[in-house]
Amino acid sequence: MGHCEEASSSTIPNKNSNLVVLVCTGSFNPPTYMHMRMFELARDALNLLGKCVIGGYMSPVNDAYKKKDLLPAIHRVKMCELVCKSSSFVMVDSWEIIDRLKCLQANQSSYQRTLTVLSRIQDGLCKDGLIKRDSIKVMLLCGSDLLESFSIPGAWILDQVKAICRDFGIICVRRNGKDVDQIISNDGILRENKDNIISVDEIIPNQISSSAVRECLSKGLSVKYLTSDEVIDYIACEKLYLA
Repeated sequence: MGHCEEASSSTIPNKNSNLVVLVCTGSFNPPTYMHMRMFELARDALNLLGKCVIGGYMSPVNDAYKKKDLLPAIHRVKMCELVCKSSSFVMVDSWEIIDRLKCLQANQSSYQRTLTVLSRIQDGLCKDGLIKRDSIKVMLLCGSDLLESFSIPGAWILDQVKAICRDFGIICVRRNGKDVDQIISNDGILRENKDNIISVDEIIPNQISSSAVRECLSKGLSVKYLTSDEVIDYIACEKLYLA
């Protein structure tokens, strides 16, 4: 699957199983334990629905995504790889970053839309016929803030939002007390595809955020237990997020 690790045939259940692959796109600036908890919460929720999660991908946005204080992709990919080390099913998809490098050489714009990432991952999983397309579902994993952004005028291409909801599906982790049901009911596209959107509650509320971690680091405060020790060591070694 290009730069993604593929599930081996020994890990794939029988063809009649409802297979799911989770994809979380974002800055991961830096990745935190909250990101990892989202994958765990989503897998638990899907297991209860009789689904089988065979893998999860963290897909960091590339440097063409203009966002304040965004670290170069080379650092964010490395930190994602480090934080994933303790997971049995979450890995890093660095395709968007490598695609960006190719486009820079060709002097082209290369910000990849979420729909492109989801489509490519599904195509890669099914390309060898090991998994039939109708037996696997690639789902966007996100927090309620991203789901809410679908309704912000100009933030998303509406046809792509429709395709994400209709063709892939969303599993949304409720954060900061936001009412996911209300977010869905207030948006026409989300409302039309509500049966393809799964809302997951945080059993144990977790307020860890990348921005809060960056703020602590800029003030010289400890971020231990907010992300993995390997990520913390990498940040210190590379002198990242300094004031």
